[in-house]
Amino acid sequence: MSTIEKDFEKNGVILLTDVWQKSEMDLIRKEYEVLDKNLKRKEIIKDEPIIVFWKHVVGEQKRICTFGEFPTLWNFVNNTLAPKIKEIFPNKIEKLQLLETIIFNKPYEKSNTLHWHQDVAYFPLKPNNQIAVWIPFDEVDKQSGALNYAIGSHKEGIKGSTDLHTRKPFDNENRDLIPTDPEKEGYKVQCMEMGPTDMVCHNGYTWHYSGPNKKQGYERRGLSVRFIIQDAKFDPRPGQGAAFTKQLDLKAGDNFEGKPFPSL
Repeated sequence: MSTIEKDFEKNGVILLTDVWQKSEMDLIRKEYEVLDKNLKRKEIIKDEPIIVFWKHVVGEQKRICTFGEFPTLWNFVNNTLAPKIKEIFPNKIEKLQLLETIIFNKPYEKSNTLHWHQDVAYFPLKPNNQIAVWIPFDEVDKQSGALNYAIGSHKEGIKGSTDLHTRKPFDNENRDLIPTDPEKEGYKVQCMEMGPTDMVCHNGYTWHYSGPNKKQGYERRGLSVRFIIQDAKFDPRPGQGAAFTKQLDLKAGDNFEGKPFPSL
């Protein structure tokens, strides 16, 4: 097992620098900026992979784009990112299946804190083994709302799901919640300051949050791609799985597979 894989197993997160050229991210960013001006679709699309455009503003509805409308991003995810993840984690990945793709935007002052959470709590899968990747389009630091991670928190298992803006538990949620201040619980919290040539990879169980963008005249934009790394079945809980059931006709115990979630 490589040093990177050992660090990932221990900490639940790794920051990799100078992974690709800035020009690659610039191409994706420029295509995103054109789409962002005109994209109005808010309905989930069946039977094909989608990209969610999510502005971190309370009340802002997510917008939906297809990879067919965003070919530069599909080329990157399929031909650059997926092979890189397989290269980095050769001993961890049984399969690499696309689960979710989001482009985040935290505008100056209008954005909100996304409270401590872990990804797996929001995805009704069993087993629920995921690797998530985050790549900024812009330089990101603490002032502009960088990601923060509780190092080693992935070993705590699954926690309760909450509204990311308000931290209010979802209906019928009876699992313990992530602490409001992991540092007080003894965890080291690491702020990931990074640029467009870098990426963070985290375990789906690792606790993380991001603060508001307080950098005047600056947008904090980034790409998040989530992968399943082994075969999984649909395992719904109350309040979970709505988007999945709109993209696929699934019932409890079904294999989680289909055109919207391709293996790469």
